[in-house]
Amino acid sequence: MWWRNASATPMAHDLMRGMRAWSQSVTSSLEDGKQKKTIYALDGVRALACLGVVSFHLNLWAYIGHVWSPFLDDFGAMVSSLALIGETGVLLFFILSGFLLFLPYAKAMLFDGAWPSLRRFYIRRIFRILPGYYVALFLMLLYLNPDYLRAANWDKLLLFLTFRMDFPVTYQQLNAPFWTLAIEFQFYLLLPLAAWLMGRIVRGGSLRLRLFKMSLCLTLLLAWGFLTRYWGFKLADTYQLDAIVPHSFAQLLRPYIFGTVGKFFESFAIGMFVCMLYVYLNNIPHSATRKRHLERSSPVLLLLGLVLLFGVNIWHYYVIYMIHRAFHFLDPYQDFMESYRDIVMQDGFSIAYGMILFAILHGSRRLQRPFEWTPLRWIGLVSFSLYMWHDPFVIYFLSGLLPRFQALGWSGTAQYASYVLWVGVTTIPLAFTLYRWVELPGMRLGEKLCKLIDRTPRELVAIPEPVPARELPMALSSSSSSTKN
Repeated sequence: MWWRNASATPMAHDLMRGMRAWSQSVTSSLEDGKQKKTIYALDGVRALACLGVVSFHLNLWAYIGHVWSPFLDDFGAMVSSLALIGETGVLLFFILSGFLLFLPYAKAMLFDGAWPSLRRFYIRRIFRILPGYYVALFLMLLYLNPDYLRAANWDKLLLFLTFRMDFPVTYQQLNAPFWTLAIEFQFYLLLPLAAWLMGRIVRGGSLRLRLFKMSLCLTLLLAWGFLTRYWGFKLADTYQLDAIVPHSFAQLLRPYIFGTVGKFFESFAIGMFVCMLYVYLNNIPHSATRKRHLERSSPVLLLLGLVLLFGVNIWHYYVIYMIHRAFHFLDPYQDFMESYRDIVMQDGFSIAYGMILFAILHGSRRLQRPFEWTPLRWIGLVSFSLYMWHDPFVIYFLSGLLPRFQALGWSGTAQYASYVLWVGVTTIPLAFTLYRWVELPGMRLGEKLCKLIDRTPRELVAIPEPVPARELPMALSSSSSSTKN
């Protein structure tokens, strides 16, 4: 247009180039430097899982502290339930772990790829988790609860040090999100053994037979998770199984088999199911037509997953927070929902997230692109520290700062806005700092150790590069994603 400055367009282009260069430099500084192909969309999914958990704790504590009051009528409660749906982000983390860590094992079993190195697996997991976790643990011990450092509490401290803080005596103590790290770490310890046992069964025979046998093994893993959850919530405190297992012995095993709320093998198994299908569909010959069908059907599957997620969340919201005050149409099913909420509900959430993850992985570039947005990927990369540190800052605001704002007569909206702003400007920069100077050096040290113990490392497993399905006839490349784990 004639009224525009002629230099505006070149200036805008220069600005955009500068922004892209800055964005790429930030991304490079956050990546661990390994030669790999990343499923970029999964970084965005991980970010949404973490932000969901953060929003849940924000809104739950705001609800408890009377900063935020949800609508309680049926329709209003459906909307309000979305403010607390982020609690399920921990299940999405478990599903992502099952998917990503099972990738090389699934390729090895289905397509006779090289079996992953046990030493590499454990070294990478240890140096991915321990530096950030131990720094967080000791800082929180020093500043939040130094009583754990007294000799009388060393038995509890040992549980934190050995990733057993999902035991009843330490469950949600010191820092609420820590218990999920115990679940994750225990899964890391068991996965190579479980995969080895599966490999003994799955390997051999035609591809379809291997797919069937792997599906059967994963179904058994899912069933084990469901049955142990049922036992933990329904039978562990009774004497109904004394004829099979003495009650005293069962109680001794309970922390290791069930913990406090279960070990979530169902969620990990669903992630492994999605992984199995991903590896199979991206490596079978003559699959271009099938991939096009998957691209077209992925939006429908994504929508169905979201509908299921919302439906199960209404059940969760009704039973836990708003019973007898909202969703009156569910009253006839109240006894069933209360009785089986802890047993069935997690499976419903996990299935919904499995559908959503499958749809994203096999969707078109248009569907994947929002999850690959660069700032969202940054949050995904630093999500581990953000996940660990947000809750103490939330609690500090509500106990230390909120009363001052209330004394000044601030409105509820202003209080909530300052609350969200506080968490954003404190925890996100802290997460970036800890990731850059604690987590990332730990990961790089782990890679150096891997190279030291194996001077000529084998390529573990060829997994398709996450590009549109139509561009992936049979091209295999190493694919992984930097994880919260």
